[in-house]
Amino acid sequence: AAAAAAAAASPGASGAASSPTAEELLLPSLRLTIRLGSARLPDSGDARKTFLLALERLAERAHDVELLMLVVKTAGSWIVAPPGAPPNLQPKERASLLLKLGCVEATSAPRLHAAYLAVAARVLADESLPGREMLLPNPPRGTPSTAATSGPLRLEAGLLLGLRSRDAATRRAFSAHLSRAVGGSVAHRIAHVISSNENDSGPAAVAAASGAFWLRQGVQVLLAATDPDQ
Repeated sequence: AAAAAAAAASPGASGAASSPTAEELLLPSLRLTIRLGSARLPDSGDARKTFLLALERLAERAHDVELLMLVVKTAGSWIVAPPGAPPNLQPKERASLLLKLGCVEATSAPRLHAAYLAVAARVLADESLPGREMLLPNPPRGTPSTAATSGPLRLEAGLLLGLRSRDAATRRAFSAHLSRAVGGSVAHRIAHVISSNENDSGPAAVAAASGAFWLRQGVQVLLAATDPDQ
């Protein structure tokens, strides 16, 4: 706003040139604030929580792809950083940020999806990351024991999107995690789809699952395998 006022008051400004509107200044100002604020986050004290909450709100509500890319890259670098690395997020802060980043799945920008999936894949693969355990489930009865440490509970939306990615390497990475978490047998997969799939865990999960109809297909397979005479 100050820049707009200064430009309007400048006597040397061209009469044909118009001053930028508040809306035109908003996105550049937000991007600049994120860059400056992220650099000072380790020393921000009480403002740290406010800044992290602001990033979460932007991930939920923003529509500008460039702004969302900056949010995903900034928050993603903190989420996958090793323990103790600046800004040294607490496990709960990492988990909360990652869940909010899942909201970008509702957009139609492939590169934004790819940036988010890269972060989600790192979290699913690296068991040493703090906060990872807050995103994982207790395994349903009958699934392999590895599901207790590898399963995608609150990351179900990211898993669904990763399994349907157009990039073959991304699909392979998420498919490998699904096999470790759920098991490779038909019985394990159907049990996961019917009893523990978190398709209704929020808008991001609904957006990722839309068009897949995994629950309906799982029920159809289960009914087709049922012997009505027994």
